[in-house]
Parts: sequence; C-alpha cells; structure tokens
Amino acid sequence: MKVVKNVTAVIYPDSMIGIIGGDANSKLLALAAKKLGFRVGILTDTLDSPAAGVADVTEMGALNSVTNLQKLAQFCDVMTYQYENIDTNVLEQLNAVNFPQGTDILSITQDRQLEKVFFESHNLNIAPYATIVDINDIYDAVGSIGYPCVLKPIQKSYGKQFQHIIYGEGDIAACEEYLTSGTYILESWVPYESELTIMVAKDSDKNLAYMPVVEDVIIDQKLFETIVPAQIKPAVMAEVQRIAELIGQTLDYVGVFGVEFFLTASDTLYVKRLVPGPHTAGNIFNEATNVSQYELHLRTLCHWPLPKIELVSPAVSVTIPKRLITDTFTQVLIKPDWYFYYYLDNAQEADDRAGHVTILTSDTRATLEQIYDTEIWNKPPQHKQIN
Repeated sequence: MKVVKNVTAVIYPDSMIGIIGGDANSKLLALAAKKLGFRVGILTDTLDSPAAGVADVTEMGALNSVTNLQKLAQFCDVMTYQYENIDTNVLEQLNAVNFPQGTDILSITQDRQLEKVFFESHNLNIAPYATIVDINDIYDAVGSIGYPCVLKPIQKSYGKQFQHIIYGEGDIAACEEYLTSGTYILESWVPYESELTIMVAKDSDKNLAYMPVVEDVIIDQKLFETIVPAQIKPAVMAEVQRIAELIGQTLDYVGVFGVEFFLTASDTLYVKRLVPGPHTAGNIFNEATNVSQYELHLRTLCHWPLPKIELVSPAVSVTIPKRLITDTFTQVLIKPDWYFYYYLDNAQEADDRAGHVTILTSDTRATLEQIYDTEIWNKPPQHKQIN
C-alpha cells in the first residue's frame, strides 16, 4: 500500500485539506475546514456539486481515477474521502499521499457480507442473513430467516432498485430477475421500533470521543428526521456506547465514523451498518453540540486534540428535499430561531436531499408538531428497513 498514514504530523491552518467527493456533506466539511483556517481542495465528478462552490482548488473528473486523485493530492497536506464508494484499490495506488483514514473501513463497509462477518467476529447482534447466489438459495434460506426478508446485493454501490422485499413464498420467483449483479444477501426483516446512530471520533493516539446518540426517521431509504438525544433507556444507551467503543478500538482508522442500529420494542439492539466518515444524521450537531462532527473529523486528520463533547440543547433536524425548497422560504422569514441549510446542488430527483433545517428545543414533541403544522412536511409513516 503506497498511501501514507502520516497521522502524527500536525497540520496547521493555511494548509490544504483535500476532500474526495463534492456532495452536500463534503460542502459542510469544507466550510468547517475554512472556519478553522484551512484551504480546501475538492475532487468532484460534477461541476455544479455543492462543495465545488466553496473550494479553493477544484479538480473535475471521475472519483475512482488515480490520475485525478494524484492531481488533487499534489496541492494537499492531508486527504480525506467523503465518497463512500471510492475504490480502495485506486486509493492504494496513490504515491506518498497523507491519508490518515486509511482504507480498512472502506473494505468492510462496501461489502455487506464482509461487514456482517466483521460484526459477527465481535459477537455483535445482527439480523439473521444468508448468502444468495441463485434462486434456489432463497428457497433454502427462508426456512430459517423467515418472512418478510430483504434481498440486497453484496456491493452497497448498487442502487435501491436492486433491493427486493420478500413478503411470502409467492414473491420469491420474481427475485430471479434481480440475481444478475453477482452475490446477494438475504436479510431478515427486524421488527424495530426506532433507528439509532452514534457518531464517534478516533484520533491517531486511539482516543475515542462520542457524540450523543440520535434517533433517525428513515422514509423510502432516505433520512427524513433526526432527533437528539434519542429517547432510550440508560441500559440501551450503555450498550450502544459499548458497541461503538468496541468497533472503534478494533478499526484501523483515524477520523469520524458512525454505527447505526435497529431497536425493537423489547429494547433489543441490532447493529445495522458502519458509516465510514461524517454522516448526514450527524449534521444536527452543527448546532446541538459544542463541536460539529466535521470539526472533529478535521481535528483527527490534523492531529489536533479532541475536545470534550457536550450537548448544548435537545434538537430536531428535518431534511428539505428538492421539491420542498420554495415551500420553506416562508419559514425562513417567520422562524428566526430555526437553522436553515440549502446545499445549492444539482439534485435531480424531486425527493433528493437539497437542504435541512435544525431546531433547538426544550420540548421535542412540541417541536415535531410545529414542523408538521407548517403543512410542508407530513408526519412520517411506518419506518422502512432498508440499509
């Protein structure tokens, strides 16, 4: 591996941070870097991507290109990926590039089977699953997995159109058309009550700093709302933190990462997935805590000390899809205490994430009702289990 994990060298302000990816979270990371006095370089495959508008240096081209990555790296003192599907083989071909994050976490998170094996190797509770190659494997597996279950490609880079929910035996035959992109995972449907996320920062000295646990509301495989702090029992909170610490100590990684969970009505936790870097659910911490996930990530990369993380206020954050942008403009004028973010990106679909709003509150339930009373956002239906 040619990537250099120069995690002990302090990176000072006026140095350049290189960010692979130009999405909304890349923009927020770039803005956090600027706040700390850094310059920012971006590699983006879309000229009008959100991060391109705030970068000092923008390289335009494919993200999985050694040539493009090396072009950006020549200007940068440290590099980080915000793009989860970056090819680890490409990263490992780079010459003398300071990449504190490394690639181990990507190797785990990009492959559903490897991710599950990683969790199992640490005795973590996950949804029952089976590896599927052909239609007969599904018939064999449902006897132990049960209905409903979800068929997913092993590689997470495939879109949701390759995922299929099986409610009964009559649905299995229709899955044959999905078994065209290699190996799949058949995963049991967990009857969960809520979804949780914890964001963790790990520095080069293996110190871990934990952000408050949040509750996520997912609709149609997209984040709709985030609530902090999550309303969970102390024992559940302790178990979430125990699992996060276990994973953090095991990973060969420097930076911010996330762990997502399903929580059932009986307070049973299932580990859902590992997130390699700052996560959309963590955007609520721009206001809800004394330090954002993006600043924490930069501190780990630059070998700055990690501060004590404190919750400033309970908060609710709700996503603004492209179709609702203009509807929110009135709220900008009448809700001076709401924190609005507009990414100004090239969102194509009406439901693509184009912004978010965060509201600090002393009464979470009342604030949620206030959000729905705007008649912009509808109350969420029953959650969907899709990874």
